Amino acid sequence: MKLALLDIGSTAARLEIVDLDRSRMPRADWSVKARTRLAEHTRADGLVTESGVEQAVRAVRHCVRAAVDKSPDALVAFGTSAVRDAANGTELRRQLSEAAGVRIGVLSPGDEAAVTYHAARRWHGRSGPPLTMVDIGGGTIDVATGTGGEPSDVVSLPFGAARLTRQYLPDDPPRPKHVDELVAAVRRTIPRSLRTFADRDLGHPVALSKVLRQLAVLTESSPGKVARHPDRLSRAKLRPWIPRLAELDQAQRAALPGVSRSRARRILAGAIVAELILRTIGVDELEICPWGLREGLVFRFAEAHDDTDGDALQLMANLFN
Repeated sequence: MKLALLDIGSTAARLEIVDLDRSRMPRADWSVKARTRLAEHTRADGLVTESGVEQAVRAVRHCVRAAVDKSPDALVAFGTSAVRDAANGTELRRQLSEAAGVRIGVLSPGDEAAVTYHAARRWHGRSGPPLTMVDIGGGTIDVATGTGGEPSDVVSLPFGAARLTRQYLPDDPPRPKHVDELVAAVRRTIPRSLRTFADRDLGHPVALSKVLRQLAVLTESSPGKVARHPDRLSRAKLRPWIPRLAELDQAQRAALPGVSRSRARRILAGAIVAELILRTIGVDELEICPWGLREGLVFRFAEAHDDTDGDALQLMANLFN
């Protein structure tokens, strides 16, 4: 069964074709990506601008049209928090659904965190010692821990890097007072919300998300040498970068090792939140996991497909709102 999975995120829409009949580890045979720029076109009040909706619709149309000659058996489309949490999300989803030709679903924050944890668990082994996942997305941050394929504890908070940047850092470069306000806001909530993870065996701590991967490249690089694929994000190396990032504008950050232009504005907020999460849960470093939500969904579909002889789509559809 060839599944087309369309992921609509804050920076891009990505469509992958995956053969669910492939044994052991289904992977994308083909993919296409187009910029949505939803993060750039979402106002501080959460409303996606008209031009932002149009840009996202164009991106979805491009991906779907590009996949037509690949003849997938089914297309499943979902939006991340950039779609789910938009103030005009109902209208946004309606237009995106028309562009895709299928209903655009969304996962609840808790379900999204659980699926992402599942990806990390599959990367490191389906079961065994405790594994703890940290994910910093555009709209939410997620921390989950467990010993099997499903997490035993999940905390999802609306402190994603893009959301915090919109709410607290309107200027480029940011004003020091705005940075202080952001730090104060997350310090009021994150330590209290994550106290369930403090002083316990978190086992193997891993990082998922592009923000964390880009921070790992940044902090592990040295003058004249870019760390292309670092396997760790260290809190000790991250901490001194926070005041340096606060002094730079978007263009200057985008010139740094590993920092993409699309995430240059939000990388400061991501660094602040990442350092606070690690400090709160008592972890010195995170191992970088290359998988995330999309891979977690692929494995969920593949597992359901194997178990039910073709009823995977109906079962998995129950995940989406």
